[in-house]
Amino acid sequence: MNPTRLHRALRSALLTLLCSIAPCMETHGQGTGPLGHQSWTTENGLPQNSVHQIFQTQDGYIWIATEGGAARFNGIDFKIFHHDDTPAFASDDVCCFAQARQPGSPLWIGTSDGLLQYSAGSFRRYTTSEGLPSNDFLSLATADDGSLYLLTSNGLAHFNGKNFTTISAPGSASALVTSESGNPWLVTSSGPFELQPNRALPHALPLPLPAEPLQGAGTLPNHGAWLRTSTTITLLSDGHARTLTAGRDLPGTRIESFFADSRGLFWIGTNRGLFMLSNTAGQPILEPSLSANSILSLFEDREGNLWAGTETAGLFILRQQSFVTIPALSDQVITSITQCGDGALWAGTNGDGLDRWQNNAVQHLSTKNGLLSEIVLALAPGTQNSLWVGTPDGLNRIQGGHVEAFTSADGLPDDLIRSLLLDSDGTLWIGTRRGLAHWHDNIFTTYTHANGLGSDLVGALVQPHSSRDLWISTLDGLSLLHNGAITTYTTRDGLSGNVITSLYEDPQGALWIGTKGNGLSVRIKGHITSLQRADLPQTIDSILGDGSNLWLSSSRGIARVPQSQLIACAVSGSCDLHANIYGRSDGMPTEETTSIGHPAAWRTADGRLWFATRKGVAIADPLHLQENRIPPPVVIERFTVDDAELPVAQPIPYGHSRFVFQYAGLSYTAPSRIRYRYILEGFDKQWTEAGTRRTAYYTSLPAGHYTFRVQAANNAGVWNETGAALSLSVRPPFYRTLWFILLAVTALIALGILLYRLHLRRLRSQFAAVLAERNRMAREIHDTLAQSFAGVSVQLELISQLLAQSHPSAASQQLDRTRAYVREGLAEARRSIWNLRAVTAQNTLPTRLTHLVEQSRAEPLAIQLNIGGTYRPLPPAVEDEVLRIAQEALINIQRHANATQAAIDLRYDTTRLHLSIADNGRGFSPATVHNNGHFGLQGMRERAAQINAQCNIASSPGHGATVSLDVPISPEKGSRKNA
Repeated sequence: MNPTRLHRALRSALLTLLCSIAPCMETHGQGTGPLGHQSWTTENGLPQNSVHQIFQTQDGYIWIATEGGAARFNGIDFKIFHHDDTPAFASDDVCCFAQARQPGSPLWIGTSDGLLQYSAGSFRRYTTSEGLPSNDFLSLATADDGSLYLLTSNGLAHFNGKNFTTISAPGSASALVTSESGNPWLVTSSGPFELQPNRALPHALPLPLPAEPLQGAGTLPNHGAWLRTSTTITLLSDGHARTLTAGRDLPGTRIESFFADSRGLFWIGTNRGLFMLSNTAGQPILEPSLSANSILSLFEDREGNLWAGTETAGLFILRQQSFVTIPALSDQVITSITQCGDGALWAGTNGDGLDRWQNNAVQHLSTKNGLLSEIVLALAPGTQNSLWVGTPDGLNRIQGGHVEAFTSADGLPDDLIRSLLLDSDGTLWIGTRRGLAHWHDNIFTTYTHANGLGSDLVGALVQPHSSRDLWISTLDGLSLLHNGAITTYTTRDGLSGNVITSLYEDPQGALWIGTKGNGLSVRIKGHITSLQRADLPQTIDSILGDGSNLWLSSSRGIARVPQSQLIACAVSGSCDLHANIYGRSDGMPTEETTSIGHPAAWRTADGRLWFATRKGVAIADPLHLQENRIPPPVVIERFTVDDAELPVAQPIPYGHSRFVFQYAGLSYTAPSRIRYRYILEGFDKQWTEAGTRRTAYYTSLPAGHYTFRVQAANNAGVWNETGAALSLSVRPPFYRTLWFILLAVTALIALGILLYRLHLRRLRSQFAAVLAERNRMAREIHDTLAQSFAGVSVQLELISQLLAQSHPSAASQQLDRTRAYVREGLAEARRSIWNLRAVTAQNTLPTRLTHLVEQSRAEPLAIQLNIGGTYRPLPPAVEDEVLRIAQEALINIQRHANATQAAIDLRYDTTRLHLSIADNGRGFSPATVHNNGHFGLQGMRERAAQINAQCNIASSPGHGATVSLDVPISPEKGSRKNA
């Protein structure tokens, strides 16, 4: 026998075997449905491969107890807790977990060296120093009141939240188990005991105790019960009792674990695999994925997934699946599927001929049976249970074991047949590369692009339910054959794309159109609408309907979409659409369906959906789909700021640039297909659809208060709209804090006031400077021009007297003296008024004072000048002021005192200059003197103030007057003041 014939013979035998065991598989499916499995070991992140317990906490995490530490699982990643990174773990040998039902209760972890309490991310360790009978734990359980029971290697204890109390129990204890009564049971060699605070009460079960010591016990629905020893398991269910023994009823030598799931199935773990028992009278069925493993622990999560912990092979999960497959076809590329009127199911392959299933019998057809090719591209049921087969080499008709062939020699436009469709009148439509052929009365009629087809390359064909029209998919649009005329629709008419790959008409008459690369379109009531969306396949290989949903196959799996949602999208344009995407985790042999032939999917008479894939067929039963209606819990696992974890209880300093939120939806049915959406309240305006991404990134958040919220939807589209939330705040920079703003406003106000005051001071200073300059000029005019004019007036009077007395020579001399006096007065005025700050004197103060005295002598006033002390030069401005004061005093004596004598005393001390001018005139009272248009005394005082001198005027009526001036003569002070 050659290899090809051997392969076909073996394949036929496998198919026959499959059909012979199909009833058994179907019975199994009625109880549990198809099961898929997934496993994790140390290579996938598990800390150690011996799994002693599996536990689900209130927040939804799965915890795994191993001999290498505890692992927390979110469906994708493990978080490991052991001695190396968690000091509370004195030992990595973890036996068990427990958590009370009250919200917010801590998780209790038993190890071989202490009890651990885990709450709010931190651990606390309890040992014998807190009252425990031993640090080596065997089992944990909680009661309805929230208290904890602990079984150690040295006895039993109870923890009420404050203290540990030891409880004595008879017999050798083996385990703690929860019960429906609310109080845990203690399983001992002498039977089960119900635990109550500080005591253990015997509990009778409706089963006789086995001879061997009990390892486990529990109740079952309808007053049932179970007892387990190391070699037997005894079940009482629905009034029927049965004992299974290891080595006789079950393979292996030990029974390691037992679990009754929520569907009423019994799972028995042995040292030689896991077995399912649907009822006490049934036969144990081996779960193939765990056939060679010792099953230490079993657990069912809230979604109904079964978990199994093994001794050496790690962690397993068994999930209900939506698809089954045919193992014998797993290595075949299936091209097309159809079912004939007699119920026979036909499958074409890509290179291995054609197979027929019916009544547990299989028939394989190939070129040896008359097929034109081993490659089957198209199938169509014919009349009288016949079958039409399209191949690359022509057309076959199979009827009653007879195979008939048609080729281009018989009138076909091309031998490569791409699609077939039986018309309601019994004629056949054939799609080829060179147009559409219609076979009737053994005659072929051809329609091509010249007749209106969008393209000569014809694909899927569909005939409406209510007419004789024909929809034709082509490479360049969708064509409609109506009454012999062809109309073609393209993207101009609303199609999402022109390359049509699949067609389906639903019972309501809507035509669903799949394209290559442009998604889905629909024609409703003569109007075509594009439904191209990111959440739907872009290249659709085939379309099927189950009455309420559309099934779209593609190279990325099969999408199931509620038809009502699609219609709403087509009508309104805005809709909430959810597509269930199925893949390998749902039982498909591969996610890649095929688009080689037509039809690539078929709905059988019993309502099941068959899809052609590149690794066999994928079969779904829409009436018995496992729908996950449990919203997935959502947790925020990690929050980092610039890659560092910061406490969110305190404001985050301003200036960080990268904020990362890591979250997880805790659904274990299909973790990879959990979808997320999130929003950062205070920053985002709307929710962000994150798809399956489990991380949210934000950069450079401004200062403010924020709340990050995340929601998750499971694989069935059920959203947990409560989700998880995390509040945080970003501290503003110092220049945006309230205290800084208040300080800045205060500073601005103070600055404004200061500037205003400085402005006023400047105005006052300017005014004072102008006033001072005015006073100075008034003084200078008074002391220069006015005095000069007065002197000139005296001289002119004297000249007048001399001329009257006929003394012309003396008058001439006096006139010359008057001219000189006028010139000197004018020069002095220029110096004082126009050359304001210039140095004017070329002589010293004594010299200038002497010259002043000489000018001021006149009858009858005699002036005596005394100069004493060592001469000390003063700044020119100081000497000017001293001279002006002396000048003003002499003028006052001449004009107002009627004095005959005046004495001027100028004396230099080490640090002072003293000037005294006294007369014997009539005197006056300084307190009663007012300006009255004269500013002599006031000018003297102002001049003294300019040089920091003290000017005193002492006088009384009848006793003359004395002017005293005390001037500091320090050069430094004088220079700084008058620089």
